[in-house]
Amino acid sequence: MTGIADGRDGRCVPGTCAVPGTSEETVRQQRRYLREMARGYRRAQILLSCVELGVFDALAGRHATAAEVATAVKADGRGIELLLNAAAALGLLEKRASRFSNTALTETCLASGGEGSMVRSLRLESAFYRCWGHLAEAVRTDQVPEENHRDEQPDDWAHNFVYALYDMVRPVAPSIAEALTLPEDRPLHVLDVGGGHGGYSLALARRYPLLTATVFEMPRVVPVARKIIAQAGLADRVSVQAGDFQREELGRGYDVALVLGVLNGEPPEGRSALICKVFAALNPGGQIVLRDFVLDPDRASPPEAALFALQVLLATDVGGLDTSVDWAGWLVAAGFTPPHTIALPVRVGSTLTVALKPTL
Repeated sequence: MTGIADGRDGRCVPGTCAVPGTSEETVRQQRRYLREMARGYRRAQILLSCVELGVFDALAGRHATAAEVATAVKADGRGIELLLNAAAALGLLEKRASRFSNTALTETCLASGGEGSMVRSLRLESAFYRCWGHLAEAVRTDQVPEENHRDEQPDDWAHNFVYALYDMVRPVAPSIAEALTLPEDRPLHVLDVGGGHGGYSLALARRYPLLTATVFEMPRVVPVARKIIAQAGLADRVSVQAGDFQREELGRGYDVALVLGVLNGEPPEGRSALICKVFAALNPGGQIVLRDFVLDPDRASPPEAALFALQVLLATDVGGLDTSVDWAGWLVAAGFTPPHTIALPVRVGSTLTVALKPTL
């Protein structure tokens, strides 16, 4: 396809963009679709910049002028006014006369004190945004760009990262706990492999009063996980064990093993090896529960998984996504029964893959 831009808005001069058998109106719609895709960064940056600057916190529970917001967030008055107007245009703020206020949505989800606050997770998205700016380099080299490692260097990185993930998990973890069918008449011991924040273990502990859990996590993450668990008031039933599952065994005597959001960060041989370690850690009759982005056999769908495969490329030198067939093969090879899946509510998305360790 060839075309000549008219120099004003990027549209083709009539007759110069047509594909044989395609109307000029169809081509214009296709070009508009591609342009909107390419300019998606603008909407994302308006949202993320408002979060980074603290705009929604500055407007929490009040109406204010641009000058008042600029003073509160220590930013230039003209720049803030432009940002606030753009946020209002996107429906993130309301504007009446010269005063701005949060919408019900932003008050709940985008202010730090909101019941469904996403502030910490959106700050993490800002870091991901910077990483995605180096996608072409990562594709050329099949390595994590050096710039993408820089966000992981500050001392508070682990704290902020784990809390951001916890904020993402909190709304969905109870649904996962409800989806699993576990015995309620006897004590259960759960192993949460690479469980980080412990959010899934906390949800299970609330669902099953006789259940205890051990979160197996890297030493750098342990203090953060223990803090989250203590704040939840469940430190007597959910503990954290420092360890590296790539190099160490996981222990013995567990009834359930959670491997949620972990496999994608490991090399292919590490994924099957971890499943074997989990098998050894479980009691006969115990079950492994997997959840992660999984590709269809064509490896180009579902879209969310295909996009997340690039996220893994940008963040790890060895990780990757698998198909359900891959998982089933590794599980059976390790000694588990053929796996079955448990559908989760649409608002949660994806499924759980569960397999049992045969009884003696």
